[in-house]
Amino acid sequence: MEFRILGPVEAYSAGVPLDLGTRRQQRLVLAVLLLEPNRAVPMDRLIDLVWGSTPPASARGTVQALVSRLRTALRGADGLAEILYRGTGYLLRVDPLSVDVHRFTDLVARARAADDERSVELFDRALALWRGDPLDDVAPPQTRDRLCGGLWEARWAAVEDRLDVLVRLGRSREALDELTELVTEHPLRQRLVGQLMLVLHRQGRTGEALGAYADLRARLVAEFGLDPAGELRDLQAAILRGDPALDALPAGTARAIPPVVEAPALVPRPATGQPPVRPAELPHSPDGFVGRQAELAALDAQLDAGQRSGRPRIVVIDGMGGIGKTALALHWGHRRRDAFADGQLYLDLRGFSPSDTPMTPAEALPRLLLSLGVPPSAIPPSADSQAARLRSLTDGRRMLIVLDNAYDAAQVRPLLPGNVAGLVVVTSRRRLLGLVVREQAVPLGLAPLRPAESADLVAGCLNGSHPAEREALADYCGHVPLAIRIVAARALELPDHPLGELVDELRQGRRLDAFAASDGPDTNLRTVFSWSYRSLSPPAAGLFRRLALHPGQGVGTPAVAALAGIDVPRARELAGELTRASLLHRTGPDRYQFHDLVGAYATELAGAPEHAEERRLALRRVLDWYLHTVAAAERMLQPHRPRFPPAPPPLVEPLSFDSYVDALSWCEAERSSLVPVVRAAVASGLPGHAWQVALAASAYWYIAKRREDWLAAGGIGLAATRSLGDRRAEGALLMSMATALCESRRYPEAIELYQESLRVQEAIGYRDWRPTTLNSLAVAHAEAGRPDHALATFALARDEHRLQGNRWGEGVALQNMAQCHALLGEPEKAVARHEEALTAVRDTGDRYAEAICIANLGEAHAELGDDERAIRRFREAAQLHVSTGNAHGRARTLLALGRSLVRRGDTDAARSCWREALAVFDELGDPEADEIRALLTTSCHQR
Repeated sequence: MEFRILGPVEAYSAGVPLDLGTRRQQRLVLAVLLLEPNRAVPMDRLIDLVWGSTPPASARGTVQALVSRLRTALRGADGLAEILYRGTGYLLRVDPLSVDVHRFTDLVARARAADDERSVELFDRALALWRGDPLDDVAPPQTRDRLCGGLWEARWAAVEDRLDVLVRLGRSREALDELTELVTEHPLRQRLVGQLMLVLHRQGRTGEALGAYADLRARLVAEFGLDPAGELRDLQAAILRGDPALDALPAGTARAIPPVVEAPALVPRPATGQPPVRPAELPHSPDGFVGRQAELAALDAQLDAGQRSGRPRIVVIDGMGGIGKTALALHWGHRRRDAFADGQLYLDLRGFSPSDTPMTPAEALPRLLLSLGVPPSAIPPSADSQAARLRSLTDGRRMLIVLDNAYDAAQVRPLLPGNVAGLVVVTSRRRLLGLVVREQAVPLGLAPLRPAESADLVAGCLNGSHPAEREALADYCGHVPLAIRIVAARALELPDHPLGELVDELRQGRRLDAFAASDGPDTNLRTVFSWSYRSLSPPAAGLFRRLALHPGQGVGTPAVAALAGIDVPRARELAGELTRASLLHRTGPDRYQFHDLVGAYATELAGAPEHAEERRLALRRVLDWYLHTVAAAERMLQPHRPRFPPAPPPLVEPLSFDSYVDALSWCEAERSSLVPVVRAAVASGLPGHAWQVALAASAYWYIAKRREDWLAAGGIGLAATRSLGDRRAEGALLMSMATALCESRRYPEAIELYQESLRVQEAIGYRDWRPTTLNSLAVAHAEAGRPDHALATFALARDEHRLQGNRWGEGVALQNMAQCHALLGEPEKAVARHEEALTAVRDTGDRYAEAICIANLGEAHAELGDDERAIRRFREAAQLHVSTGNAHGRARTLLALGRSLVRRGDTDAARSCWREALAVFDELGDPEADEIRALLTTSCHQR
């Protein structure tokens, strides 16, 4: 299997090209997944890359359709490439080395580590992979820059490194031919000019070498008002004086000359009368550094961009405590130290430390000046003068400046250098948006390591550990590097203790106790987090504690407001403070989530005895809010079903919904919280909240086919009704759970619960839910293969609905009767009942039910052999399903439409319908996906 994106996007299986379709967007989605193999790319990122800041309303559905078509195309890959749905996005499972861009990176790395003869061969293989601009045929220039910003510079570095090797091997004639052509095409690329000068001088063509320098200098002065970089000026001077060191290079020298930068490059250095001090202050790079390839590439790209522009670049690495910010900065700094000929400065600003006293600019500036060689007696007295001297001393110098552990932008701003031709790297637990806005700093946020990377870190710390044990430990540590190193150190203290047993023991105690090393506060995770917590304002600290009480994994801003007892704008403001402090992660528009370990710390704080009343009130507010907001969503999603309206909430303002789609979207966003809310209500002594949320949320679970959630919450809710002795609620929950079982195709269990619900309703004389329960019982009989029982029960349900004046319920019963007639081999009666049902449902304005009626009518026409009418009805229903957000209903309709199209002879159109349906069924885990795969395989053989 081979994928190519270094040029037009292409894919080959066993040398045969795969049909990736003609749509640019489809191949762009594939390219994005190929750039990040085996890593889930969020749906929101795909939408942003395909459409930018103005995506269409149908963007999510379009991406699903594009992925479905790509899955079909990749079926020719013999299982070597597969697109999987993961969480909120898609992952391409593939060998990275089957993708040309990752093969290029691998070959270049191997070339730089190899002996010279082998190195040239590897560089040649790497460069031969390039067929043009990456993604040239699928992405506009702005998107290409976002995705591939550093790739061209990586290619240039490989070209120049290869030329150095040719010169070392004595293949100067070959190198000269290539350099002459390259410099003609790229006359401002200074490293190439320097290489050309050196080769010409060695061949006795010194006049031409100096002429190449003069040509470059004339261009730079004319276009930018600048001289060549210092390294190139030094080379010219060495040639003029006939320096014998230029005649040959010792074997193994890494480069013919130091790398120099592209124009517009460095400004001339001020004459100081003595060579400037070259500091080398980077602390030792951490051993066993793993992962962070994307972040390392981003730092490379910023360095290259700064060198091209001649302007300093500032990168702010932010993230939670222990995530590896300093490790990344130091690892990258040591890796690229050759790019900083004038040295590297490092300063710990103590923004978050045990001393609780961040370093002031007045303390920091003298230290930086001393590092640059300024005698103590010559340091200016005022901070402003010191900052000015710092800018003067760094102006035009190729330096790396690492300002570690910054507290805020105000602390950093006076320490920024002059027109340094290098990079300033700032690390902080805060996002330092002030630097981003005013100084155009580039934010680089760190997330936890990927699972494979964190397992590699464990392996590096604990040689000989079993892969499964490494994965378990990494998962327990939340993939946070500091946490992994602390627990690994504990494991080393117990060499005879199996690692798996250690992880099991740690899980049984308080979670953060596992991350408390004994050799200082900076190796105690609880203490590390406390430094960030203490920096919060009192309202933000209170919100931090209350957020630990939220039952779900993620939380929306309105729920944040309910927890804190404040309005939404204030909640958004305080959540922003937590986010900027890297104590809370923003997962989407107005949605937030704790990292597991930060959440454990917040839970400890919230559980303190002095916060007991705060806990009780916050939990009651958020449970009230969920109860009433879920009830509002239920009213919009299923307006015609009987319900139990809760009492008005005294302390919170729940959401209301203006449309079906709004209600459904909110439920989807809160899906992971709904079952935990039901559990939390019981644990908080609010069983009434538990069963009411479980019952109201069943409207969403029915539409979205989230059967496991439905059954889990239903069981808790049913137990809650019985603990209260509320028979009416018990009957409703029994019916709800029976429907969930029916949807899960567990028909005997469903029938038993429906009948139990009817008995409870009969015992208390409650008839409001009786027709609905009868209708659902009849459905279970029909699905269980007993259409005669079902038809009689549906007729009872229809009559009960008529007595109650419920046209919607009558319509549902009528269409179910139609289905029974079809099962009994009475298609004409089926069509007649469907027509009656459609009329009744349209009277209610329920477009969700109307779409189902129309699709069922299409099935009835198809059963009669009238595929033309069936196709018209199916297409009408499919379109209506889009407007109601019923993806599952649309998929089932497309499945039926495809069958009618095949009978009419339009196999290509049928396959298109089935592929779109398959993507939805796969995402929902619906077993009908297997049926569609079989249809696609069969139709392919018949084409």
